[in-house]
Amino acid sequence: MEWDAKKYNTTHDFVFKYGAGLLELVPKEPKKVLDIGCGTGALTSQIADLGHEVTGIDQSVNMIDQAKKSYPNLNFLQEDILNPSDQIGLYDVAFSNAVFHWIPDQDLLLKNINRHLNTNGQLICEFGAVGNVQAIRGAFGRELKALSIPFEEPFCFTSIADYQLLLEKNHFEVVEILEYERPTPLKGGWSGLREWMEQFYATELGELSEEQKEQVLKNLERALKSSLWKFDHWEADYRRLRITAYKHP
Repeated sequence: MEWDAKKYNTTHDFVFKYGAGLLELVPKEPKKVLDIGCGTGALTSQIADLGHEVTGIDQSVNMIDQAKKSYPNLNFLQEDILNPSDQIGLYDVAFSNAVFHWIPDQDLLLKNINRHLNTNGQLICEFGAVGNVQAIRGAFGRELKALSIPFEEPFCFTSIADYQLLLEKNHFEVVEILEYERPTPLKGGWSGLREWMEQFYATELGELSEEQKEQVLKNLERALKSSLWKFDHWEADYRRLRITAYKHP
């Protein structure tokens, strides 16, 4: 899926704005930091402002192009963390916000991160926990089922127990792993839910006819209004997993 970098910076800016809290976990002394899935570079820039030497990577051409335009003095590379090139190098800290749940092969992801960390290097990340946007996903799945369309979940949402085992398997020592609720207001008033769907389920909606798509979105709004509509905006039922871990010596 290719992202719309302009919409990411405006309609979906909550992605990186909520990620700013992760910056409090970054070491105070200057480090060499890899920002994995940097998007348009907003958090990469804030990491640099804290005095770190930072490189942002993202597999999206649109995101990297926008990041380079917005922050021409920073280092951005179009890279896939599941198949990284040698130009990435080694880092003291691997940082990532709202990215890991997009990656199907979590084992390979952690192997590659470990490979690009110095001894005692640190992993700081946050992503979707088990149950993330469950109300939206459940309602969408039911709509597709009614159309006899199979729904293959594009996300990898996991639990503390499962991810702790995966981290330990890939030679990380967990310092903290926290699972928490984070209800998230969506921009755009009544149209906010469909705008969110059109970004995060673009592939699935793209397989529908225009008539089917419109009916599915209307049905979603009707089904979710009582639980997620908050007077003048939609509030998505986000749940997050926040992790701090160190690479084993």
